[in-house]
Amino acid sequence: MKVAVPTDDCKSMSFHGPRSGLFLVVYINKDGKTEDVECRKVNAEHPHNESDNHHEEHETGPEHARWHLAVLETLKDVDVVIAMHMGPTLVQALRSLGKTVVLGVRIDNIDDLGTILRDKGLLS
Repeated sequence: MKVAVPTDDCKSMSFHGPRSGLFLVVYINKDGKTEDVECRKVNAEHPHNESDNHHEEHETGPEHARWHLAVLETLKDVDVVIAMHMGPTLVQALRSLGKTVVLGVRIDNIDDLGTILRDKGLLS
């Protein structure tokens, strides 16, 4: 199973969501063990706005649409996306492609992903 987690440093989870444009993509085997980790860069810049309060308003603009498409392309082979938070349009787009999206999860150690997936019922 491939799991994507937003990152700022290609080592740990970003608690600011996917804005940095980097994702750790972790391959978890059936036993819940980490087999491979890669850092992927989204081929677009996140369209930063001046105020986070207007995120939902600008999330449907053309710049954000390009960003969302680039994220979807970056994560096309991923099964699960785990993040602290993510905009509703991106969540819906990921889910429409059959991805499982889990929000509100803090991961302090990427090697704990197997346990987290098991606890969420995503790994038997």
